[in-house]
Amino acid sequence: QGYCGSCWAFSATEQIESDCMRVSGETPILSPEQITQCDSTSYGCNGGWTENAYDYVQSAGGMCSESDYPYTSGSGTTGTCKRSLPSTSCAITGYKTISGESAMASYVESTGPLSVCLDASTWNSYTGGVMKVCGKSVDHCVQAVGVDTSTSWKVRNSWGTSWGESGFIQLAYGSNTCDITNDPTYVDVAKA
Repeated sequence: QGYCGSCWAFSATEQIESDCMRVSGETPILSPEQITQCDSTSYGCNGGWTENAYDYVQSAGGMCSESDYPYTSGSGTTGTCKRSLPSTSCAITGYKTISGESAMASYVESTGPLSVCLDASTWNSYTGGVMKVCGKSVDHCVQAVGVDTSTSWKVRNSWGTSWGESGFIQLAYGSNTCDITNDPTYVDVAKA
């Protein structure tokens, strides 16, 4: 995401990609830039919420591919939504929220990743291992991609592969580490 506060758009895009892959069997690489620039209910590089992004994607009829609408906001400047969007794919019909850490774990184990918004204020110094202590002031959206209920969550971040464990962080399971239960969501994909 670079110097742009577009984590919410990356988290929503990753979730839509994951749910589209799960439902269709295809592997779309979708455009976080489309959401960053075109969701008028959020603030581009100045932040937003995944739910607003989902509402935007639903109203837009789907998402453009990354190759058709590449990410250019990494410098910290949002830019302007393209007036005519390239062809879209992966339409969604809404989103759902999951309540509680054990329900989240059951979903991730049985179905797939979840978008999560949490407190990443202490993540800059993370280099590896299981993070056990952090705050509860939500300031970042990412994707929970795996869980081992005896130890930790595996979380995909949008800060590049040179950060953390090749772009991932492990958060202790069972104690709502970093307020991971604050806003877990997934989307309903429109059937083709």
